[in-house]
Amino acid sequence: MKHSISIFWRLKDNHYKIYVTKCGDCGRVAPLKRLKCPYCGSRNVEHIESRGFGELINYTVSYYRTEGSEQYLPRVVGLVKLDEGPVIIGEITDVDLNELSIGTRVEAVLRKYSSEDPNGLIYYGLKFIPVIKK
Repeated sequence: MKHSISIFWRLKDNHYKIYVTKCGDCGRVAPLKRLKCPYCGSRNVEHIESRGFGELINYTVSYYRTEGSEQYLPRVVGLVKLDEGPVIIGEITDVDLNELSIGTRVEAVLRKYSSEDPNGLIYYGLKFIPVIKK
Protein backbone atom coordinates (compact mmCIF):
# COMPACT_ATOMS: atom_id res chain seq x y z
CA MET A 1 0.00 0.00 0.00
CA LYS A 2 2.42 2.66 -1.14
CA HIS A 3 0.46 5.84 -1.79
CA SER A 4 1.76 9.37 -1.85
CA ILE A 5 0.64 11.50 1.09
CA SER A 6 -1.82 13.44 -1.08
CA ILE A 7 -3.45 10.31 -2.55
CA PHE A 8 -3.68 8.67 0.87
CA TRP A 9 -5.35 11.84 2.21
CA ARG A 10 -7.87 11.89 -0.65
CA LEU A 11 -8.74 8.25 0.06
CA LYS A 12 -8.94 8.70 3.84
CA ASP A 13 -12.65 7.86 4.05
CA ASN A 14 -11.88 4.46 2.51
CA HIS A 15 -9.15 3.79 5.07
CA TYR A 16 -10.70 5.25 8.22
CA LYS A 17 -14.46 4.58 7.92
CA ILE A 18 -16.75 1.74 6.91
CA TYR A 19 -19.67 2.71 4.70
CA VAL A 20 -22.71 0.71 3.67
CA THR A 21 -25.27 1.52 0.99
CA LYS A 22 -28.97 1.28 1.84
CA CYS A 23 -31.47 1.06 -1.00
CA GLY A 24 -34.50 3.33 -0.72
CA ASP A 25 -36.56 1.03 -2.96
CA CYS A 26 -35.89 -2.57 -1.87
CA GLY A 27 -34.53 -1.69 1.59
CA ARG A 28 -31.53 -4.01 1.38
CA VAL A 29 -28.09 -2.99 2.63
CA ALA A 30 -24.84 -3.62 0.70
CA PRO A 31 -21.22 -3.11 1.73
CA LEU A 32 -19.24 -0.07 0.53
CA LYS A 33 -20.44 3.13 -1.13
CA ARG A 34 -22.27 2.31 -4.35
CA LEU A 35 -24.01 4.45 -6.96
CA LYS A 36 -26.84 1.95 -7.32
CA CYS A 37 -28.30 -0.98 -5.44
CA PRO A 38 -26.56 -4.25 -6.41
CA TYR A 39 -29.79 -6.17 -5.71
CA CYS A 40 -32.47 -4.21 -7.59
CA GLY A 41 -30.45 -1.69 -9.64
CA SER A 42 -32.16 1.36 -8.15
CA ARG A 43 -30.21 4.61 -7.94
CA ASN A 44 -32.29 5.63 -4.90
CA VAL A 45 -29.53 4.81 -2.39
CA GLU A 46 -28.23 6.30 0.82
CA HIS A 47 -24.67 6.00 2.13
CA ILE A 48 -24.52 5.24 5.83
CA GLU A 49 -21.41 5.23 8.02
CA SER A 50 -21.27 1.94 9.90
CA ARG A 51 -20.79 1.93 13.66
CA GLY A 52 -18.06 -0.66 13.08
CA PHE A 53 -19.47 -3.43 15.26
CA GLY A 54 -20.25 -6.92 14.06
CA GLU A 55 -19.87 -10.65 14.47
CA LEU A 56 -17.06 -12.84 13.19
CA ILE A 57 -18.71 -15.44 10.92
CA ASN A 58 -15.54 -17.13 9.64
CA TYR A 59 -11.78 -16.60 9.63
CA THR A 60 -8.47 -17.97 8.44
CA VAL A 61 -4.95 -17.70 9.79
CA SER A 62 -2.24 -16.72 7.30
CA TYR A 63 1.47 -17.29 7.76
CA TYR A 64 2.33 -15.87 4.32
CA ARG A 65 5.36 -13.66 4.68
CA THR A 66 6.36 -10.63 2.66
CA GLU A 67 9.38 -8.44 3.21
CA GLY A 68 8.85 -6.33 6.31
CA SER A 69 5.71 -8.15 7.46
CA GLU A 70 7.36 -10.72 9.71
CA GLN A 71 6.46 -8.80 12.89
CA TYR A 72 2.74 -9.06 12.06
CA LEU A 73 2.60 -12.85 11.61
CA PRO A 74 0.41 -14.74 11.88
CA ARG A 75 -2.34 -12.62 10.32
CA VAL A 76 -5.97 -13.42 10.93
CA VAL A 77 -8.38 -12.44 8.16
CA GLY A 78 -12.07 -12.80 8.82
CA LEU A 79 -15.55 -12.32 7.45
CA VAL A 80 -17.42 -9.86 9.66
CA LYS A 81 -21.18 -9.49 9.52
CA LEU A 82 -21.74 -5.86 10.44
CA ASP A 83 -24.65 -4.91 12.71
CA GLU A 84 -26.03 -2.98 9.72
CA GLY A 85 -26.29 -6.26 7.74
CA PRO A 86 -23.54 -6.59 5.12
CA VAL A 87 -20.58 -8.96 5.38
CA ILE A 88 -17.10 -7.51 4.85
CA ILE A 89 -13.55 -8.85 4.96
CA GLY A 90 -11.18 -7.49 7.56
CA GLU A 91 -8.02 -8.27 9.47
CA ILE A 92 -8.54 -9.38 13.06
CA THR A 93 -5.81 -8.17 15.40
CA ASP A 94 -4.91 -7.97 19.11
CA VAL A 95 -6.34 -11.44 19.72
CA ASP A 96 -5.06 -14.72 21.14
CA LEU A 97 -5.65 -17.38 18.48
CA ASN A 98 -6.71 -19.86 21.18
CA GLU A 99 -9.50 -17.53 22.29
CA LEU A 100 -10.78 -16.62 18.82
CA SER A 101 -13.94 -18.35 17.65
CA ILE A 102 -16.76 -17.96 15.17
CA GLY A 103 -19.44 -15.77 16.71
CA THR A 104 -16.98 -13.46 18.50
CA ARG A 105 -18.23 -9.86 18.68
CA VAL A 106 -15.72 -7.52 17.03
CA GLU A 107 -15.32 -3.79 16.50
CA ALA A 108 -13.36 -1.75 13.97
CA VAL A 109 -10.40 0.18 15.37
CA LEU A 110 -7.60 2.26 13.90
CA ARG A 111 -4.34 0.31 13.63
CA LYS A 112 -1.02 0.60 11.83
CA TYR A 113 -0.90 -1.03 8.39
CA SER A 114 2.70 -0.35 7.45
CA SER A 115 5.38 2.29 7.09
CA GLU A 116 7.73 3.15 4.27
CA ASP A 117 10.82 3.22 6.47
CA PRO A 118 11.66 3.99 10.10
CA ASN A 119 11.51 7.75 9.46
CA GLY A 120 8.85 7.79 6.75
CA LEU A 121 5.09 7.93 6.38
CA ILE A 122 3.12 5.53 8.57
CA TYR A 123 -0.08 4.12 7.07
CA TYR A 124 -3.06 3.54 9.36
CA GLY A 125 -6.39 1.92 8.64
CA LEU A 126 -9.22 -0.11 10.12
CA LYS A 127 -8.79 -3.57 11.57
CA PHE A 128 -11.07 -5.53 13.88
CA ILE A 129 -10.51 -6.49 17.50
CA PRO A 130 -12.72 -8.51 19.86
CA VAL A 131 -15.18 -6.31 21.75
CA ILE A 132 -13.98 -5.72 25.28
CA LYS A 133 -16.73 -6.71 27.69
CA LYS A 134 -17.38 -4.10 30.37
